[in-house]
Amino acid sequence: MNRFAWMAALLIAFTVAVGCSKKDQTSARAPEVSAPADTSEGANSGHAAGIVPGSHEDWCDEHQVQETMCTRCDPSLIPAFKASGDWDEMHGLPKSQCLKCDPTLKIVRPPRA
Repeated sequence: MNRFAWMAALLIAFTVAVGCSKKDQTSARAPEVSAPADTSEGANSGHAAGIVPGSHEDWCDEHQVQETMCTRCDPSLIPAFKASGDWDEMHGLPKSQCLKCDPTLKIVRPPRA
């Protein structure tokens, strides 16, 4: 992985860690959507291409996390989460997204601009 990709992945991981630690979030996690994600081009098709990270449009409806941070849709993000210490081996998710380890965790979709 080139230097730019590592820096981008670490920046995204930091953004999620900081964003998920806000105490003023009051919305509960939305239920998972039963319809499958568009997989016409495969899981690593870059469905987040052209999306501004942290925006309302940056959302994975299937997994209820930011699309640009969804390790289930884009497994290439996993090494960055592991490198930053934000990985739960038991559940195969970033700790900052693992509701099994932290049921009080609130992951909220950003509001529309």
